[in-house]
Amino acid sequence: YNAELWCEPGRALCAEYSSLIVRIEKRRGDELYINDGAYGALYDAAHVDWRFPVAALEDDLRDPAQEFAFYGPTCDDADYMKGPFMLPGDIQAGDYIEIGMLGAYGAAMKTGFNGFGNARQIVVEDEPMASLYRGRRELPAIDNVVSLR
Repeated sequence: YNAELWCEPGRALCAEYSSLIVRIEKRRGDELYINDGAYGALYDAAHVDWRFPVAALEDDLRDPAQEFAFYGPTCDDADYMKGPFMLPGDIQAGDYIEIGMLGAYGAAMKTGFNGFGNARQIVVEDEPMASLYRGRRELPAIDNVVSLR
């Protein structure tokens, strides 16, 4: 073995794909209990500690952003996402959050465990929450990385 794998090509090509809209069911301090989690589309957030970009979808939130952790709906220790996920400090139960850039694995790892997993799919054509493919950006010359551009 004489090579390092820096990125799985399939994950890189689909990284900006797919957002998930979740509802906050309960708030306890800096912990938010949401209606999706490790057994749904957020496997990577729980088991690989990925901090997906998040955005509150409410118009009336005014407090500065603070760090939150998420718990999924199964009441299972494995359904915890430590984040930190930065959201307005006055976010509360009943509010909605967009969790972006789930990539292909957001859909591929999703299960119907404990009866969870029903979701409505809506196709939109807005820009991803973040992107590596917009604008001109000079990358440093690295001899062991293949560029797909």
